[in-house]
Amino acid sequence: MFFNRSKPQNEPAPRTGLTDGIEDKIATFVREWGALKRSKRTYTPDGTEPVLKLLTDADTALFVKAMEDETAAIEVEINAEIAAIKRSTLAAIAQKDAEIAAINRDIEATKARIAAQDDEIDRRASSLVSLVQTAEKIDPMFKIDSLDTARAVNENEIRKEIVRRKFGAIAVDGKSEAYIDERFESLAARVNVDPFARVVADGLAPTSADGGKAAADKAYADYVRSLQDAHKGTQH
Repeated sequence: MFFNRSKPQNEPAPRTGLTDGIEDKIATFVREWGALKRSKRTYTPDGTEPVLKLLTDADTALFVKAMEDETAAIEVEINAEIAAIKRSTLAAIAQKDAEIAAINRDIEATKARIAAQDDEIDRRASSLVSLVQTAEKIDPMFKIDSLDTARAVNENEIRKEIVRRKFGAIAVDGKSEAYIDERFESLAARVNVDPFARVVADGLAPTSADGGKAAADKAYADYVRSLQDAHKGTQH
């Protein structure tokens, strides 16, 4: 539908006020125009559409007002659509950020768990090595290879084996782990005493004609040797 403000020749001067039926014609025109704009289609006239004639200033004013209102309504709808798209986009971004943050937390938690496991493995390995070294001091004939794999990595089994070797089966059969641990620790306390400190603790009491000097010298030599050998690993 087209509109035309031109005044046809030989027509009488326009009336003031609205032309009869113009309100409906303008409403139809504006409605169809609005639908076309909302659909984002391009209008192609075919020449059969009736022409909307605006014959008075009142007709024109009504038409302009109707078009302005329809344009404003379309702008409101467009702004609402844009706002909805922005909200949807921001929500999608926030969701992705949350998912990425969750993945990063899982990664960090996994790293921490692996690090803790590595630390625990190192701690157990160090503890086992120290225990084996002490066991071999208590019983130089003991070799870790003499135990099967399961027992060789079990500290309780190693302590039990040393106590059995030193005190016999009666000291371990039917006994609690706490009892066996106590017996083992008593043995460990004896072999781990610093030989030089032991002599000093005894007050370097004379035990020979040289006043105990030889014993003190030997204890000191043993102490120095123990320091020199401290870095050596267990030999099998």
